Amino acid sequence: MQPVQKIIGMNLKIARTKRSITQAEIANKLGVEASYLSRIERGSVPASCEKIYEIIHLLQCGIDEIFPQPEEVETKFHQ
Repeated sequence: MQPVQKIIGMNLKIARTKRSITQAEIANKLGVEASYLSRIERGSVPASCEKIYEIIHLLQCGIDEIFPQPEEVETKFHQ
């Protein structure tokens, strides 16, 4: 199991690459640096729920493609 931040980041990257969209394209539309988006995808920085939903909207994917099931996530209650 991994922390939710890493799983969401990995799922965002998978969804983006499946659609052949570059980090630069998404970052430009979000008004952020591509390096920031890269850190989100690596799970090294937390992203706000609002930012994640903006990315989901830009990728035109479902939330189930990005957010893991609770039992897949490492938390202080489930390790």
